[in-house]
Amino acid sequence: MKVQLQQSGGFMGALQECSLDTDQLEADEVQAIQESVTNTNWTEAESHPSAIRDGYQYHVRVEDQEQTYTAAYTDQTLPESLKPLVGVLKKYLKPKSLR
Repeated sequence: MKVQLQQSGGFMGALQECSLDTDQLEADEVQAIQESVTNTNWTEAESHPSAIRDGYQYHVRVEDQEQTYTAAYTDQTLPESLKPLVGVLKKYLKPKSLR
């Protein structure tokens, strides 16, 4: 499974991202991601959330063998079911290159 997270906003407006294959992660991280993907209602996901002052926006993309899921949220709209996935991926965020 391939997972991507892009985080933007916050006080500094920084843009950070990561793109990983779950084969690169620890077993407990993979389990948290798989449970998040399974427990999330992807049909209710926002495509373009409204910006919030000093808050973060998250763009999540998950590709597995059967389907691709894409969604965007803010701090306030991020569903509980995706918080474990975002929590794991935040550890791997790096500033996005402007090239």
